[in-house]
Amino acid sequence: MNGEKYFLIVNLIAGQGRCKAAFPKVKAAFERRHIAYDLHYTNEPMEAVDVAKMGIEAGFTRIIAMGGDGTVNEVANGLLGSNAALGVIPAGTGNDFVRMLGIPSDPVDAVRMLPQGVERMIDVGRVADGRYFVNGLGIGIDAQVARDVLAMERLRGAPAYIYAAVKEVFRFEAFPVRLEGQGIAEDLRCISLGVSNGKYCGGGFMLAPRATVDDGLIDVAAIGDFPKVERLFRLPQARAGKHLKLSQVRYVQVPRITLASEAKLIAHMDGEPYEVPQGTFSVSVVPKALRVLVPA
Repeated sequence: MNGEKYFLIVNLIAGQGRCKAAFPKVKAAFERRHIAYDLHYTNEPMEAVDVAKMGIEAGFTRIIAMGGDGTVNEVANGLLGSNAALGVIPAGTGNDFVRMLGIPSDPVDAVRMLPQGVERMIDVGRVADGRYFVNGLGIGIDAQVARDVLAMERLRGAPAYIYAAVKEVFRFEAFPVRLEGQGIAEDLRCISLGVSNGKYCGGGFMLAPRATVDDGLIDVAAIGDFPKVERLFRLPQARAGKHLKLSQVRYVQVPRITLASEAKLIAHMDGEPYEVPQGTFSVSVVPKALRVLVPA
């Protein structure tokens, strides 16, 4: 099969309708540039994992995810272990993954990039239950924010995340967790715990400002509790990535981290609700495991 032919996986419900609205322009951009592609729509959670594998079996070497970070996660989970490259046409709510790689945030511009794109090998994170993430695993307030945003009908993008974050600042309760890894062995009480491959989460919050997607490490940012009024003043610091000097923040870069908590943890993986394994579990990096199409 011609390697220039793409397998396009589209999640039309991503971005609370943004993907559906953008798709006619994306389709026109493919056709205007005479970019050959096959198309598959997804309708169910985790369906894109199997669809991506189907594309590989059909001989495609460039498989494109159109949707949000959750769609990218599913397609990536289907591509791991293959020689196929992941392309992204961002059309979700947060679109945090593309911020790290220079992929255009405008869907049509992302299509224009594809023929000239080059492959870059990046790390992924692996949770002990066998799920992989490309951007990050978030536990605590940022996971609750992600759930709040998914339930919104009107607000979208960064404004939705900011609104939800301000709301949760006043009502989210801290949780206990023990962290063990290279350079850390502590019992903490946190409002947020991010295990990240990329810098950003929650529609542009720079929770892991030192993260690099190909350094062979995962960045662990544990934010302790603050009085609720003080949380409001710390929120802009976390968004700008200026929270690392706070005494309530622990930040380490490690190849593996073990987490344990007696509490029921609220989590997200790449922006989608996720149930972490109960009790004690580990998260580790898989170095340079995924090919991604990025601007030349």
